[in-house]
Amino acid sequence: MKLHKTSRSNKLDGRDDISNLARAGREKPKKHHILRISLIVLALLVLSAGAFAAKTIITLNKVIKHQGGISADGLKGELDLSRLKGEGEGRINILLLGVGDAGHAGAGLTDTILVASIDPKTYNVVMISIPRDLYVKIPGYWWSKINSANAFAEQDKEGSGPEVIKKIVSDVLDIPIHYYLKVDFTGLKKSVDTLGGIDINNPTSLNDPDYPCDKNESYSCGFKLKAGVLHMDGALALKFARCRKGTCGDDYGRAIRQQAVLVAMRDQALQLSNIFNPGKINDLLGIIGDHLQTDISLDEMQRLIAIARKINSNTIVNKVLENEAEGLVKNSNVGDASVVIPTAGVGNYSAIQAYVDSLLIDGYISTEAAKVEIISDGAKLGRAYALSVLLKSLGYNVIKTTAIAEPGDGKTKLINFANDGTPYTIQYLENRLGVPVEKQTRASDQRADIKIMLGADYQFKNSH
Repeated sequence: MKLHKTSRSNKLDGRDDISNLARAGREKPKKHHILRISLIVLALLVLSAGAFAAKTIITLNKVIKHQGGISADGLKGELDLSRLKGEGEGRINILLLGVGDAGHAGAGLTDTILVASIDPKTYNVVMISIPRDLYVKIPGYWWSKINSANAFAEQDKEGSGPEVIKKIVSDVLDIPIHYYLKVDFTGLKKSVDTLGGIDINNPTSLNDPDYPCDKNESYSCGFKLKAGVLHMDGALALKFARCRKGTCGDDYGRAIRQQAVLVAMRDQALQLSNIFNPGKINDLLGIIGDHLQTDISLDEMQRLIAIARKINSNTIVNKVLENEAEGLVKNSNVGDASVVIPTAGVGNYSAIQAYVDSLLIDGYISTEAAKVEIISDGAKLGRAYALSVLLKSLGYNVIKTTAIAEPGDGKTKLINFANDGTPYTIQYLENRLGVPVEKQTRASDQRADIKIMLGADYQFKNSH
């Protein structure tokens, strides 16, 4: 497939570009379009084991493509208040990418695109899968499916693909993407088997009549799986994560199962029988070195491991940008290709961003749990209620929203009655409202820790 940049004289219009992409999609490797992200647990296993030091160093030199300083402020401990720009700045956001194996047609397409967002304050984890067919503007190129961005960039500059996708995903979700992990799929079955298999709860029976045969993918052998808690070897985990037709729920259902496989591998990797098994570690080291790339440095990995050990898998939130429950995206067509677009229209990610904001609750806000009161002082009461709804969706503890009986000067004010007990909440609100905080002594009947006097000068802001 030949890719074209928009700066060239023969640049493609949207129809030609997406048509070429559709052809590329039909050429993608048949065995490699499912979960490629699970090898992150292997990196955690290697670094937590402490064995085979020489081989570990050699492996990590192959895997790590960037050795800079710590990118995520959340890995540095307490956040620097002066650097905070918006809610959620303390979270650690990792982009997990899955690509086909080298040498296969369409190997550069990223058919797994998932953001894992970790709050190091509360150990809350949210995983968000992005449809591979999401129609986006690729920097330096024309509009196309998001799963082609890596291939576009890699053709011009080897190794640049992940950074391009990080930029796109950051723009779509309106969050910083600090790191990436890119893996191919060859080692998945052996990795699961080496770990001793994985346990997964399959909520509903699956039946994909078009599932291809293992040895001859020109024919369909079908795939059926009963509901219930199942112990899966590598081959079964592969089919579980791969099926997408019949009752498997197309790409949206497949994304949910991909997340389930990832969590199950993480749990199995942290079992003592694996962490302290030299033979298993030695086998997994070889797989990691050949099939994983990342820009997470060794120091950052070590800090991530300390956090990962405190995460409760039962509390991990798994979400997919899909077209049913949330109604955030819908299926559409561009030219002769099937794509996914935001329900609000091509390039309008406002509803998606508001939804993501509501998922990625800031640990500092929830921990401080400051009681916030909003009073309309010149601003229309509707704006006060809109601000209340927004702040609640971001995790703020808004206890009351009213209008003042006798309006004052009509200027927005932020008043702190909690002294220094809620520094992060105050800093976030200062940034959002664009006004400095005023300290006042708490009256005996004052329930709120923070009061927002919303003046006529207030301009509603939907995001930070």
